[in-house]
Amino acid sequence: MPSTAALPSHPAPGPEARLAFTELLLGCEEAQTCAEAAVAWLVHHAHAVQVLCLAPDDTDSHRLVPLASYGVADAEGFVLALHDPAHPLVEALQWTEPHWFPPGQLPSELPLAATGCFSLSLGPAAPGTPPPGLLLVVSALPTVSPDAAWLAGHLGMHLARLFKGRQLVRLEEASSELAARVNAATEELATQNELLRRQAIQLEQASAAKSQFLANMSHELRTPLNAILGYTNMLLQGVNGELSKTQLRSLSRIDSNGRHLLEIINEILDITRIEAGRMPLHLSEFRLPELIQEVMAELDPIIARSKLAVSASMEGNLPPVYGDRQKVKQIVVNLLSNALKFTHEGSIRLLASYEVPTATFHIAVADTGIGIDPVHQEKIWEDFQQVDSSPTRAYGGTGLGLSICRRLAAMLDGRISLKSAPAQGSTFTLHLPRRTRRT
Repeated sequence: MPSTAALPSHPAPGPEARLAFTELLLGCEEAQTCAEAAVAWLVHHAHAVQVLCLAPDDTDSHRLVPLASYGVADAEGFVLALHDPAHPLVEALQWTEPHWFPPGQLPSELPLAATGCFSLSLGPAAPGTPPPGLLLVVSALPTVSPDAAWLAGHLGMHLARLFKGRQLVRLEEASSELAARVNAATEELATQNELLRRQAIQLEQASAAKSQFLANMSHELRTPLNAILGYTNMLLQGVNGELSKTQLRSLSRIDSNGRHLLEIINEILDITRIEAGRMPLHLSEFRLPELIQEVMAELDPIIARSKLAVSASMEGNLPPVYGDRQKVKQIVVNLLSNALKFTHEGSIRLLASYEVPTATFHIAVADTGIGIDPVHQEKIWEDFQQVDSSPTRAYGGTGLGLSICRRLAAMLDGRISLKSAPAQGSTFTLHLPRRTRRT
C-alpha cells in the first residue's frame, strides 16, 4: 500500500468545494477540459500524487486512451483495448468500488504499474455501449479518499453525457451525409431512368420501323414472286407446248427454289405481324385427326424422298379443339418439316394425345435425327438463330421457324417443349389447351 509518510497538507474538501466542482462540470462542454479539472481537483483535495484519466478514443470506441493526467510520464502512448476481457483494467471498469492494484500486478506498459495504484470506474457501461472511462490514482493515503470515489461518479456521469451528445452529433452528421448521398443517387437514378425511357421509345420506334419495312418488303417481294411461280407452273403444265426433259428439269428447279424463297418471305412476314401485334386469330372448332392427315398429305412428297419411316398415331375419341386451325397446322407442319430436314436415317413419329385432367392436347414429333446439345436448346427459339449460324452451315433456312412456332403457340394459350440430346434425336411437343380463350 502507498506510504503515509508524505501526506499533503491540503484540507479535506467541504460541501462548497464539491458544489463548486459540480458547477464546473455542468458548465463544461469538452471532455478533456472536464477531465483536466477533475485531475486538478483530486491533486488539490484528495491527496492524489499521480492521476491518469482514461476515456474512449475518438476514432475507436472499443479502446480507452489518456484524456488527462498529472505526475505521469509517457502517459500519451498508453492504450487499453476493451476486446480483452482478461485484462485487469477491463475487469475494473465493471467494479462499483475503488480497487487497489499493488506494484507489478498491472502490465509493465502502464505508466503507474511500478508504483501501484487505485482504479475507479467512471460508472458502469450501459448494455451495448462502451464504458465512460477509468481513473487511476496514486494516493498519498493507504486508501483512496472517499472524495475521489465521489468525483469519479460525477465525472463519469458528465463524460457519459458528453460522449452521448458527441455520438448524436456524429449520427446527425452521418445521417445528413447519407441523406445527401441518397438524394444524389436518387437524382442520378431519375436521370438514368429518363435516359432509359427515351432509349426505350427510340428502340420501340426503330423496331416498329423495322417491322414495317420488313412487312412492306415482304409484300413487295412476294407479289412478283407469285407471278414467277404462276408462270412457271403454267409452263410445267404444258400450256405453251410440250417441253423437253431438260426444260422440265430446269423449270422444276425454278419452281422448287421459288417456293422455298416464298416460304422464307412468308416467315419474315409472319414474325413482323406477330411483333407488331397484327397477327389475327380465327377461332373455330376442328378435329386433330383430319388436320394431321392434311399435314401428312401436304408433306408426302418430302416424306417419299426422305426414305424414312414416318408414321402418325392418335388416341381414339380425341375431343374437338377450339382454336385457330391454320396456326395449329402451321406449327405441326413446321415441326414435322424440321424433323425431316435433320433426320438422315431411322424414323419419325407424330403422336397426338389428350390429357383429361388438364384439358390439354399433346402433339409430339419424335425423330431419330442429329439431336440438339442442351447448351443450344434455348438458342434455337430466338429469331434468326440456328445451332450452326456460320455461312458454311450444312442446313439452310432463316432460323425463324421455331421462333414463329413458339409465338403462335403462346397466342393459342399453349407452349412447345423439347427433349433432345446429340445423336439421340429430338422430340418437340405442342401442348395445346382444348379451348383457346384469347380473341
